[in-house]
Amino acid sequence: MDLSAVPRMSADDVVTAGLRGLDLGEVVVAPGVADTGLLDAVFAADLAAFDGQSPALASRYREQ
Repeated sequence: MDLSAVPRMSADDVVTAGLRGLDLGEVVVAPGVADTGLLDAVFAADLAAFDGQSPALASRYREQ
């Protein structure tokens, strides 16, 4: 993914957000994301993916 066109946040702002996130008890800090619902959706999708895993090899990876 080419992120060269994405505007960059200043290092000072990233540090400020990181420290504030620690104060808030956040495990993951996303300084440029204002809508925490978006982060909740990412975390929910991540949990759903891992909840569906099994110790067996997925059928798509088995020889036909």
